Amino acid sequence: MTLATVGGFVNVSFNRVFTMPGDKGEPVDWPIVPRLIDLSLVEYRVLRLICSGYSLAKEIVKGYTSKFNETISLQTIERTLTKLRVKNLINSKPVGKALMHETTELGRILTC
Repeated sequence: MTLATVGGFVNVSFNRVFTMPGDKGEPVDWPIVPRLIDLSLVEYRVLRLICSGYSLAKEIVKGYTSKFNETISLQTIERTLTKLRVKNLINSKPVGKALMHETTELGRILTC
C-alpha cells in the first residue's frame, strides 16, 4: 500500500482519513487525529511576540502596533494572554505588580 502526501495547505482540518488499497478495493480507516489547537490571528501574533522577547502586556501592545501596523488595546492583549494561558501555550509569573509571560514547550513548537 502506498500513501501519498500533500503539503502546502493552511487552515485545513480533516474529519476522516482513509486510503484505497489496490488489492481489496475497500477503504482502510486510519485513526482520526484532532487539530492540535485553534488559534485566532491575534492569539497567534501575540504568541509570536512573546517568542520574540516581549514579555509584559504593555510591551506586547507596543510591539503589536509596531510590527503589525494595527492598534490594539491593553484589555484585548490581557484577554488574549488569558486565552493563551488556558490553552497552555504560555506561562505567567508575577514580577512586581505586572505579569511576565513566556511560552511553554507547546507554544514554542507552534510559533517560535
